[in-house]
Amino acid sequence: MGKFSFKNSAKKNKNLKYGGYMTIVVVLALVAFVVVNILFQQLHITVDLTPEQLYTIGSRTTLILEDVQDDVTIYGLYVSGNENTEAIALIEDYVQNSDKIHYQQVDPYTNPEFTQPYTQAGETIATNSLIVVNENTGKYKIVSNSDLYEYTQTLNQSTYSYDYEITAFQAEETLTSAIQYVTSENTPVLYQLTGHGETEISSAVQSLLTDANFELTTYSFADAETTLEANDYTVLVINNPTSDLTDLEYEDLQAYLDDGGRLMLNLSVAYPDNMENFNRLLARYGVTVHRGSMIETDSEYYYRYPNLILPDIGEHDVTEGLSKTDVQQLWSVGFTVEEDRNRSTEITPILTTSDSAIIKADPASETMDVEEGDEQGQFYTGLMIEDTTSVDGDLKNTRIAVFGSAYMFDYENGFLTNGNYTLLHNTLNYLQTAVDTLYIEPKEYVTDTLSINASTMVTLSATFVIVIPLALIIAGIVVWSRRKRL
Repeated sequence: MGKFSFKNSAKKNKNLKYGGYMTIVVVLALVAFVVVNILFQQLHITVDLTPEQLYTIGSRTTLILEDVQDDVTIYGLYVSGNENTEAIALIEDYVQNSDKIHYQQVDPYTNPEFTQPYTQAGETIATNSLIVVNENTGKYKIVSNSDLYEYTQTLNQSTYSYDYEITAFQAEETLTSAIQYVTSENTPVLYQLTGHGETEISSAVQSLLTDANFELTTYSFADAETTLEANDYTVLVINNPTSDLTDLEYEDLQAYLDDGGRLMLNLSVAYPDNMENFNRLLARYGVTVHRGSMIETDSEYYYRYPNLILPDIGEHDVTEGLSKTDVQQLWSVGFTVEEDRNRSTEITPILTTSDSAIIKADPASETMDVEEGDEQGQFYTGLMIEDTTSVDGDLKNTRIAVFGSAYMFDYENGFLTNGNYTLLHNTLNYLQTAVDTLYIEPKEYVTDTLSINASTMVTLSATFVIVIPLALIIAGIVVWSRRKRL
């Protein structure tokens, strides 16, 4: 009997030839599948297939991580088997992108004393929280599980109670700002002036600013034990004042600004006509306030209602990335700028109306026609003022942001859009120059998640890893066997 030759047999029997090739292809495909699986597991390679790239850090975070010099550990207080897999998946991307970022899971039940160095007397840290720690300095920040998500509140008509639905994943901003906080020497401070009927920044906005690493506190000229100190990480915020400064307060505020102070002044339709010292302060820099209720008659400059203005966006660092429809202003006053002002004062318009805007003398008026006492023309509703002077050889850089609508930054009582908050954050970040604070928009959930229990996972794994490949091999053998008999 001669020696069997597959090559010679294949030439004589085409079925054997093609069946053999099919079997070889199936075997090679199975080997490649196994090798790729092992490779991804050993090298910890993951691919983020979510439409919004929920578990992948963005370019801004990547740049921030490049500047991190200290070792930072993110401790996850998770009970084994009950981890927040979304948070961990994102944290792993931080670890892969920086050798300074580390992650460690701590079970609070088996290690209850671990959180003691990070709590005050009587305080506790909730399970599922994260603790971001600078291992070099010991500075830390606690991130609760709820801080990683954005919620939408809806009224349940059957129970007349509010339901909360998770609508976005904001973990990247939360974690990156926490890393910034623990690695920064200074924390930018926002002093909210009190004593003049000001509107406190709403709690929701305060929470957003805190997440961006701003520290918020109040300040009163009358009650302060020390004079407000001008520096590059402190900003005084005067939000919607309804009574005037005293002469002494005016002098203190002007001295603060002359020393290089930073101020954000938000006015509104509530601005009364007896604000002599506030007007004098702005006039010092060539700005005049036009009281009343601003409306737009050009339909391209308002959204739904004439007093909800869509201003033109000027070119400045604080408006970078913003377009006309991103910013909306409700119940605004207007400003004009005097050409005859100090040479050291530079004013940049950042929000501007059309040339047919009207400032209604009577805010209750419902007509869009010009009435007696009204002013019509182009006004500014947002200005950035910078004044650089030399005092005893030292350059003093004063920065003032003025907005005509305090309600545009009010979540509860006004009309806060993502664009409005971006402008607010950028403005405060520009006023203080010590720390590059961060705002990253939350990543919305655009598809429903699929929950799979453990038994289903085992079944699916067995199906795709064993059953399907084995079925392909058997099918190849059957086809080869049948063709061999032909």
